[in-house]
Amino acid sequence: MSSGELKPVILYDIPCITLGRPWSPNTMKTRYCLGCKQLPFTTVWVELPDIAGLLQSKGITSPPYTLPAIEDPNTGAFIMDSLAIATYLDETYPETPNVLTPAARAMLERVGDAFSFGSRGTGAGALGDSKTDLAPRLVFLILGGERLNPISKTYYYQTRAARLGEPWTTLVDACSASPEDRAERVRQGIEAIRGVWRNVTALYVRQNKSGEGTSGGPFALGEDPCFLDFAVAGRVKFVLDALTPSEAEMLQSLEGGRLVKLVEDLEKYFKS
Repeated sequence: MSSGELKPVILYDIPCITLGRPWSPNTMKTRYCLGCKQLPFTTVWVELPDIAGLLQSKGITSPPYTLPAIEDPNTGAFIMDSLAIATYLDETYPETPNVLTPAARAMLERVGDAFSFGSRGTGAGALGDSKTDLAPRLVFLILGGERLNPISKTYYYQTRAARLGEPWTTLVDACSASPEDRAERVRQGIEAIRGVWRNVTALYVRQNKSGEGTSGGPFALGEDPCFLDFAVAGRVKFVLDALTPSEAEMLQSLEGGRLVKLVEDLEKYFKS
């Protein structure tokens, strides 16, 4: 069946204060997948407090209740989790670009949870430094929360405070104390992710026969994007959206701006 004969897939996504734009880096991965595969889709926007009720209505009986999720009227499938969705799309629509090749899966394992920003209270991930204090990274989640609609913003801050405790509440207070305090917290956050940023950027550098780094196409596997690119770009986009232009300049300079360039290269696949 050609894409023109397909009914649009329904993407359940989280809105933000910018009309028509997604908020979550996790749902962005699925949006990139659908765009890369050129599959028709429509978006149903779901505020954070309403996610559990939506998923329960679809037959999901136990937590975690998270997005993204898709509903495919062409098959009747309802799928949660960005990785599971990518797997489903690859298997169901094999005529479209494959975003989860064995090579892509292997690279995903190397990255691990490196871009979690400490939101789960766990280690930095396969490419991170487990000894790094994760608290400074939380600043990106705090500032990102400012872009949520009011009903979701209240829910978001309450649930994160309950999960993360004092490190979260201390940073929330610091970020709102003064512009100078906010700027310092952002600076500390950028320093905290510098090593992870460097390690992830290294995935985009091929080695020539002399062992020197060279560029080998805009994406992790060369000329064709894969799920890893979408995961990295979603995190980078989330952070950039949370920062002021002057704050974003500090981030854009890391590792020669390679990961920011990735976001630009993938923009044609980021369908709203």
